[in-house]
Amino acid sequence: MAVIVKTCTYDGTIPEYICNECKESEGGRVRGVAYINKDLQPVITETNVKSRAWWENNIVSGAIIIIPTTRGTYDGGAKQTVTGYGDEQEKIIKKTHTAVINDSNHFGNELFYEYLENNYKDYIFAFRTEKELRIATDVLTGLEAKDNVEEDTNTEVVWQATVTWDQSRPKMIVPVYELTNEVKELFKGCIGIEP
Repeated sequence: MAVIVKTCTYDGTIPEYICNECKESEGGRVRGVAYINKDLQPVITETNVKSRAWWENNIVSGAIIIIPTTRGTYDGGAKQTVTGYGDEQEKIIKKTHTAVINDSNHFGNELFYEYLENNYKDYIFAFRTEKELRIATDVLTGLEAKDNVEEDTNTEVVWQATVTWDQSRPKMIVPVYELTNEVKELFKGCIGIEP
């Protein structure tokens, strides 16, 4: 019988680093967002996320809400710690992630944002950048919506939603999926559902 020292990785080995000198960089900005009902959490898989049919079926059923064109930022997550044990001074237990989303579809959406503020625990946050889609692994821990009005007449009144969620060890980084062209089309303009 052998003695092993356990680590936080699944099998104790570090995954291979992928290096491609010719790879294009990823363009920034939170360009579109989705609120996914927490009931879909067990079926958020790479296969489903890449399938336009999966997205469309869940949009029709009301389980996914897409805000197609946004402007915003994502902080990448901030570590949360507790006092460590043994030789560790502190122990990282999770990361708190924050995204700030600007939505220019202002008129008529106050009830939508009011609903999200009061029911954020029912949703998992997803957002797209240029060619990538990120989907949180757990439900939102907060959502604050504002529609500040500036003094300057050349400014635009928008909804600004600040969303937060936690991801615990060992999955503290938000999973990144390829944004297929078929799914990306859903983030190009307003979605309507025909009977």
